Amino acid sequence: MLSSYDLAIIGAGPAGMSAAITASQAGARVIVLDDKKRAGGQIYRNVTYSPLECPEKLGEDYLSGQALVEAFDHCQAEKMFEANVWHVGENGEILFSHDGKTKSLTAREVIIGCGAMERPFPVPGWHLKGVMSAGSAQVMLKNDGLVRDDAVFVGTSPLLYLIVAQYLRLGVKVRALVDTTPFSAYKDSVSLFPAALRGYKMLAKGLGLLNEIRRSGVEVYRFADSVEVVGEETVEGVRFKSRGESIQLSAEHLFLHQGVIPNLNMTRSMGLEHHWCKQQLCWKPTLDQWGQSSVPNVAVAGDSSGIVGADAAQAMGKVVALQRLVRLGLISEQHRDLQSADYLDFITRMNQFRAFIDCLYQPVVGHRIPDSPQTVVCRCEEQTVAQLKAGFEKGAAGPDELKGLTRCGMGPCQGRQCGHTVSELLASWQEKPVSEVGYYRLRSPMRLLNLTELSQFSQVSPVQQQEAQS
Repeated sequence: MLSSYDLAIIGAGPAGMSAAITASQAGARVIVLDDKKRAGGQIYRNVTYSPLECPEKLGEDYLSGQALVEAFDHCQAEKMFEANVWHVGENGEILFSHDGKTKSLTAREVIIGCGAMERPFPVPGWHLKGVMSAGSAQVMLKNDGLVRDDAVFVGTSPLLYLIVAQYLRLGVKVRALVDTTPFSAYKDSVSLFPAALRGYKMLAKGLGLLNEIRRSGVEVYRFADSVEVVGEETVEGVRFKSRGESIQLSAEHLFLHQGVIPNLNMTRSMGLEHHWCKQQLCWKPTLDQWGQSSVPNVAVAGDSSGIVGADAAQAMGKVVALQRLVRLGLISEQHRDLQSADYLDFITRMNQFRAFIDCLYQPVVGHRIPDSPQTVVCRCEEQTVAQLKAGFEKGAAGPDELKGLTRCGMGPCQGRQCGHTVSELLASWQEKPVSEVGYYRLRSPMRLLNLTELSQFSQVSPVQQQEAQS
């Protein structure tokens, strides 16, 4: 089809940018769609347009994204920002919202690079006003230079420590860090440490963040569990246990975080095969080393494929793009193998490091699978554990059946905030593996649409084709 792109990439994070650069350099007609104002994804958000006077205080890893974003900006791929994709068909048709209108394009090959989302943290009171995810704190910081003084950060994972350190470097007062990493995790992860040494630079960075926080004088509560948010309509504080002692801290702003998981809404709505990953305790698409999904013309790269981190996502973007170029007939398999060898080795090393990190910072059961009857699970429809348990007792053995009886998962987020929790709750109630319980069945459209937007429809075709027609 002359009006079709060779490759459409959804997402302009590290993986999507790397894939676009690689494919466009090989002569492919590439278009990249991203829902933000500019490229970078979450990790490199606004790295070339920072609202901060001293963006270097966000760290070297953040600034390292400048070169990638600039290379992406100058590559030959077409870019459409603030484009919200809401349908991807197996035939390569992509429907998206842009400038208040519905637009359509087709592509012979598709790469999904929608990145990650924060894992739900369903503890009592997590839905109250004033409680946000730590990732949201970072978005406010990178987007608008906004911070919240005297906030309490609760959870686990290197990303949480990074955000706290970034606050401190900017002179923002942090009330406390409540670290929910259990003592047992340090023992459980020891056997994986030797293999993780291949990523020694990442280990050094993580230790550096912890030391930076300790030297700042911020109160750090370790081995915390039984977290509860205190308050009626708005947050007033947080209650938890640390080393067996019950502690309550006052707080007007509370940031929660216990790791990230793949953003599944697009890959799920496309019907790609998924599986439950015991290492990362999440659903992820089933792929080969080239990012190939169960649908022949669709690949998945970066954290959408499973949490790999920014550097590995960038490497994966190149590897996935090389395989798409083989399918397009633009390069040979021999060329692909030669160009991808070092990147595949790097991804392997990062996955070994990732196994150590996933074990050390695995969220505790009580913070993933709520047992308090009044804990809200579905924030969109305000469904609690008690209401879901009642639906289960009426015969809802799977997520879709539970959705039909309780409306859990029917809200605007389409299950993003409750999907994993529902899978694990149903598995625990039935004493079954999560893999047997499954996940919501999602369909297009992936976002809310209005009739006015749908009535304004236009077709997007490659710039080269438009120029030839004119």
